[in-house]
Amino acid sequence: MRLIAFSLVFIFSYLVCYAQKQLQPILEVPAKSEISIINEDGTSVLPSGRTLTPAGELIRITHDPFGLAISPDGKKAISLHNGVFTVIHTSDLDATRVPSYDRSIVSPLSDGSFLGVAFDPDNKTIYLSGGDNGAVIVYDVEQMIRIDSISLNGVVDGKNFEDSFTSDLVYQNNELLVLDRGNFRMVRYDLHKKKITASIPVGRQPFGLAISPDHKKAFVANVGMYSYSLIEGLTEENYNEMLISRHPYADNSKESIEGTIIDGKTIPGVGDPLSPDAMSVFTIDLTTNTVINKYKTGSQIGEMVEDAEVVGGASPNSIAVGEQYLYVTNATNDNIAVIDHKIGEIVKHIPVEIDQRIDRYRGSLPFGITLSKDEKTLYVALLGMNAVAVIDIKSEKTLGLIPTGWGPTRVRLSEDEKEMYVISCRGLGAGPNGGEGFVAPPQGTYIGDIQLGSFQKIAIPNSSQLASYTKQTIDNTFREVMADPTDPNPLPIYPGAKESPIKHIVYITKENRTFDEVFGQMEGVNGDKSLARFGINAEHTLPDSLRSGIEIMKVTPNHHKAAKQFALSDNFYCDSDASIHGHHWMVGVIPNEWVESNSSVDKTAKLFSPAPGRRFPGSTGSMDPEDYAEIGGLWEAMERKGLEFYNFGEANETAHVRETWSDTLTGAAHGVMVPMQKALFSRTSTNYAGYNMNIPDQFRMNQFEEEFTKMWLKGEEEMPSLITVQIPNDHTASPRPEDGYFSSASFVADNDLAVGRILHFLSRTTYWKDMLVIITEDDPQGGVDHIDAHRSILMMAGPYVKRGQISHTHANFGSILKTIYNILGVPYVNQYDVTASLLQDFFTSIPDYTPYTVEPHDPRVFNADKAMQRYNKWVDWKSIMQGPEMDDVDIIKKEFKNN
Repeated sequence: MRLIAFSLVFIFSYLVCYAQKQLQPILEVPAKSEISIINEDGTSVLPSGRTLTPAGELIRITHDPFGLAISPDGKKAISLHNGVFTVIHTSDLDATRVPSYDRSIVSPLSDGSFLGVAFDPDNKTIYLSGGDNGAVIVYDVEQMIRIDSISLNGVVDGKNFEDSFTSDLVYQNNELLVLDRGNFRMVRYDLHKKKITASIPVGRQPFGLAISPDHKKAFVANVGMYSYSLIEGLTEENYNEMLISRHPYADNSKESIEGTIIDGKTIPGVGDPLSPDAMSVFTIDLTTNTVINKYKTGSQIGEMVEDAEVVGGASPNSIAVGEQYLYVTNATNDNIAVIDHKIGEIVKHIPVEIDQRIDRYRGSLPFGITLSKDEKTLYVALLGMNAVAVIDIKSEKTLGLIPTGWGPTRVRLSEDEKEMYVISCRGLGAGPNGGEGFVAPPQGTYIGDIQLGSFQKIAIPNSSQLASYTKQTIDNTFREVMADPTDPNPLPIYPGAKESPIKHIVYITKENRTFDEVFGQMEGVNGDKSLARFGINAEHTLPDSLRSGIEIMKVTPNHHKAAKQFALSDNFYCDSDASIHGHHWMVGVIPNEWVESNSSVDKTAKLFSPAPGRRFPGSTGSMDPEDYAEIGGLWEAMERKGLEFYNFGEANETAHVRETWSDTLTGAAHGVMVPMQKALFSRTSTNYAGYNMNIPDQFRMNQFEEEFTKMWLKGEEEMPSLITVQIPNDHTASPRPEDGYFSSASFVADNDLAVGRILHFLSRTTYWKDMLVIITEDDPQGGVDHIDAHRSILMMAGPYVKRGQISHTHANFGSILKTIYNILGVPYVNQYDVTASLLQDFFTSIPDYTPYTVEPHDPRVFNADKAMQRYNKWVDWKSIMQGPEMDDVDIIKKEFKNN
C-alpha cells in the first residue's frame, strides 16, 4: 500500500510539475477585468486597460496642454492649450483658465495657439504662440490683459513672408526667438526696437527650440519629413479638373523621390527622406544668423533594427542644452540623442529603458525633456508610458520612472530643483459623457473637451522613493501572467505558440460610435438604454415630421442580430478620441508627439500659399510620413512575416482631399502629393471608396463584393491572410432626404445594412470555414456613453467565435492587434501589442459553420434605393440573398461538416 501510495504521489507530483512546465509567461494590462473609470483620489483605469496613480499633487486643467513655462521666481506656471492658457500658482496649485468659462476673462488668442510659451524676467509678462495667425501674443498675467500682438508676417531682408504659423518660442536678452512652421524658419524679434531682425531658414515643420547657455547658438528640432508639392500646373481655377483619384506613389520609392506621371499629369516627387532638412536638428550661429550644423538623429530610414527595416523618421522634437552637450528626444526611436555642440557631432544615443520584458518594443515616445543644473540627470516626459523617466547621463541608464497622468508632454524643474512640474495632455481620461446622473460640465460633453489635461507638482524623489515609483509605473502598465501554449483555444497565447485553425481575418473599421448608442438596450450588457438612439427601437431619432405613427424603428438590426449570433464586447474602448488618432491606433502606430499636438490645434490649409508648411498633410485618416513608427505597424509587420494582405478603403484620406459623391474610386481626389506607406501602396484597392460621407455604404458593398469575387472567388489568387475594410457611414452627416438620408440615424442604418451584407457575403464563401471577422470603430467621438466616452463597439464573427458570447474583458486596439498577430503568427510591433489583453473568451475550439443571413433595413429610416439612384444602381436583394455566384450554401455546409 505504501508503495502504491508513494507511486500515486510521485505520478501526481510529476503531472503537476509537467503542467507547470508547460505554462509560459505572457503580458497583459493590469485592468483586464475592470471597466474604465476616473478616480481622482486613487487608481484610474484608462481605455487601454492601463492604470494611473499619479505621483505628487495633481489638478485637472483644460485638455491638451502642450506648452509649459515656469516664471523666473518660480511662483507661477503657464500651460498652453489650443486657444487657451492656464495660470497656475505653484504654491497651492490654484489655477485660472484664460478665457474663463463665464467669459469674465476673455481670451487674447483669436486663432488657437501652438506649443510656445515663455516668461519675461518681470515674472508677469508672458509670450504666447498664436499658432495659425502667425503672431506672438504678449500678455500681462497679473492684470489679465493683452499688451501686444507681434506678427511674423512681413518683409525681412527683401523677402516677403506670408501665412506664418507660430510654433515654439524662447525669450533671451530682450528678444524673442520664434519658430515659424508655415515658412520653415526661425525668426528673431527685438522687443526693444519692436522689429524682426532676422529670418533664418531651418528644416521642415520646426517644432522644438532651445538656446545654448552662452546665448550664442540656437538649436531647432524639425519634425517634418517632406515639403509637399502640388500637381504640376494645379491652380485654384483648374483645381477640380486636375486632381488625381489616389495617393501618387509609395513612400521612399523611385517615384516619390523623383516624381512620376499619372493620368497624363506631372506629379513632382517629394525627395529623399534622408534629406538633411527632414526630421533633423539644426544649429544656428546667433552671431551670424546662419545654420552651421545639421544633424540626423536617431535610427535612419533604411537601417536595420533587430532584423526589421526602419521605415519612420526619428521625429526629434524637444531639446535640453548644457555647456557642451545637446540632448534631443527621438520619439519614434525611444531614445535621446546626445550631441556635442562645441565640436558639432552626435556622440551617442541613450535608450529610454522601461523594463527588459518590453524594451525591445517601441512605444514610450519621449517628448518633453529637462536637464538638471549639474548636468548629470535628464527628466523626460514619456508620452506613451504615462511617466517621467529619470536618466543618469554618465551611465546612460534609466534610474527610474515617475507615474504621471495620461500622456505627459512637458516636464520642468523648480529653481531649487526640489520639485518637478509635469503636464499631461489627457489627464485622468474622459469618463462618461451621458446617462443617468451625468451632469454636463461647462466645456460641453464632446469627448475631447471633457478629457481634461493635468498639472502635477512632484517632490524630486530619493532613490528609495524612485524605486517605489518605478514599480508602481510598471504595475500600472502590465502584469505578467502564466498561460498554456497548448490550450485548445483557437487564439494562441502569443505569436508562434501553436498553429491556429483560423487562416483568414477580415478587419472591418467603422466610424465614430459609442457602445451605448448602438447596444445600450441589449440584454446582458453593461448598457444604458436611454442612450440607445441608434438601437432597434429608436423612433426618437427621426424628425417630428417623419415620426408620426411610428412605434418601432430598426436602425441597427444587423448589429444586434450579429452580436447575438456571434460575440460582442461590452468592455471595449478606443484608445483614440477622433479619427486622426483612431486610424493610427487601429493599425498599430501609436500617435507620436506631432500627431497629438498637430491634431489638437486650429490650423488652416493654404494650398497655393508661398509658405510650404501650409501644405502639410495635417494627420487624418491617412498615415502621413511624419507619423510613421520606427518599423511601421500592422502592414509592415505582415510584410516582414511574408503574409499577404489587402486593403479596402483605409489610408486614402489626407487632410486636403476633395470628397464628392463622384469620387468613388477611392473616396478622395488628391491635389497635394503625399506618399502612402510602401507596404500598403500596392495592396490597396483603387476601386473602393474610403471615407467620404457623400457615398453610400451600399455602393461600397457593391465594390467590395465585385472585387472580392473577381480576385479570390473566380480568380486564381487565394484570399490573403488579412483584409482590411473601411465602412464609414455611421460617422453620420447632415440629413439629405433627397438621397434617402432623413436624419443622422439614416447613415447608421446604411452602415448597419452594409455590416449585414458583408457578413452575409463572407459567410457564403469557401473561406468562411477558417475565417475570423473583426468589427470595430476607429473612434467614439460622435457619441455618448454612461461608462466612458471612449467605450465603443467590438464584435467578432466566424465559425470559431463563441455563439451568443458577451465578453467583459477590458479590450482596446492593442487587444485587436494582439488577436491578429497571435492567430497569424506575426511578431508584435509595439509595447501596446505585447501588453494588451488576450481575448480568448471570444473563441471556441468547436466550430459552428452556420452562415449569417442579412436583416433588411427599415425604409422609414433609410431609403437605400434613393441613396443609390444617382449612380443608376439599386440594392439588388435577390442577388444579395443568393450570395456569391460560385457557391452553393448546402454544398458549403457539407464541406464544413466534412472538415
